[in-house]
Amino acid sequence: MSAKHQKRGEVSPVSEEYLETIYKLEEQTGFARTSDLVDQLKVAPGSITNTVESLEKQGLITHEPYRGVKLTDLGRGIALSVIRRHRLFERLLTDVLHLDWSRAHEAACRLEHGATKEVTERIEETLGHPDSCPHGNPIPTESGEISEEKSQLLDRLEEGERGVVAKIVEERRDILEYLSHLKIMPGATVEVEEKAQPDGPITVNVAGKSRVLSRALASVIRVQPEACDQPEKPLSELRDGMSGVVVSTRTGWKRGRGRGERRCSGFEKRLMDMGFTPGTRVAVVKSAPFRGPVEVLVRGSRLALGRGMAEKILVKVE
Repeated sequence: MSAKHQKRGEVSPVSEEYLETIYKLEEQTGFARTSDLVDQLKVAPGSITNTVESLEKQGLITHEPYRGVKLTDLGRGIALSVIRRHRLFERLLTDVLHLDWSRAHEAACRLEHGATKEVTERIEETLGHPDSCPHGNPIPTESGEISEEKSQLLDRLEEGERGVVAKIVEERRDILEYLSHLKIMPGATVEVEEKAQPDGPITVNVAGKSRVLSRALASVIRVQPEACDQPEKPLSELRDGMSGVVVSTRTGWKRGRGRGERRCSGFEKRLMDMGFTPGTRVAVVKSAPFRGPVEVLVRGSRLALGRGMAEKILVKVE
């Protein structure tokens, strides 16, 4: 069968794992080198060589001597499909099953290869069409589109500058456990207090405490610099005691149904029935850690919202 007729069902879980890893490496450096694949996949160089040759024959990657491999359009499509399933499973594990975010990546790796398209769609629907995984990385749409919000490495901030953690790009369990201990996770505000030059540690303030980070650790944390005027924020980013006025909800466009097609899933109506209409004041009572539920006060009632739902409600912070 020719490469252009390759289907996802004909790609083995091992090949899917390779394509997913190549995609992530390519996003970082433009190519995936053999040495990087050995490090990421924890397999022998000989196995890497054999699998890479097989993927190239299937038309899923191209190889450039002395530089590495890149995905073809076909390979990229399969990689994004795997990443979509993986990140949706991570959200299911954390938001519904309440698994710690540091353990979700490993568990999702074991689940991602067996999910059918129907199962994936049902998971996405149940979660309220989340935009990102628990670590802040964007979830591709069914059609293979992926939206990356502008962010920069934490160590690019200057002393005195603040930023909101957008995502953690390295999902190793030990790193995530340590960052959880420091309370550095998506939505947290960090301020750079001191930078040792040129490659020394960085001292940041998180939740009122000074923390010293190595440059290696800071390099896996991406932030959105905090502007002077941020009129709108997702409700999920408000800290305990903060309040705001509902501006809009980001639920009118149903993900994965084709570019430009508007479909009402009923999710927006559900939010409105709960009282989250434009102009309504809402206050955060308690935001649970590890992407747990957000307890809010709206129209005199206390409600617990799933993190995915709270992310869809845009408010003007008071």
